[in-house]
Amino acid sequence: MSKTSPKGACRICNSKGPETFRYMQTAYVFDVDKARAICGDGREPVELDEEDVRHSLDNCRVHQNHVKHVDPSIPGIIAHIYFVTEEGEQLHGHRLIDGHHRAARCLQLGLPYRVYLLSEQESVDILLKSPCRPALETVG
Repeated sequence: MSKTSPKGACRICNSKGPETFRYMQTAYVFDVDKARAICGDGREPVELDEEDVRHSLDNCRVHQNHVKHVDPSIPGIIAHIYFVTEEGEQLHGHRLIDGHHRAARCLQLGLPYRVYLLSEQESVDILLKSPCRPALETVG
């Protein structure tokens, strides 16, 4: 594929099957299709700070050929993420699970990047795999 491949030739755009987001190799797997359906409820997206956009992009793989033709007006999705330490302490944070290429495009174009925020329970509901799944049953 050339560096200027049109959208029709993009292997990412043409991939088939359910879309998921993997974090920490495959320790966490999120159902992105389900997250998109949840976010279709009419909620308003919020603008993500440029520093947070850059941090999200520093911690993922972005395919530059795909970035060139994505629609930066489509909001990304942020989920809550939980981790239980060996001492039993539950840590909580947030992770961009959808829209990394659109975020990169917004940075290229100097545009603000907007995201939908999932609630804690919605974030648990879209988890297909997590190392602390039993502890998450109490979230909500």
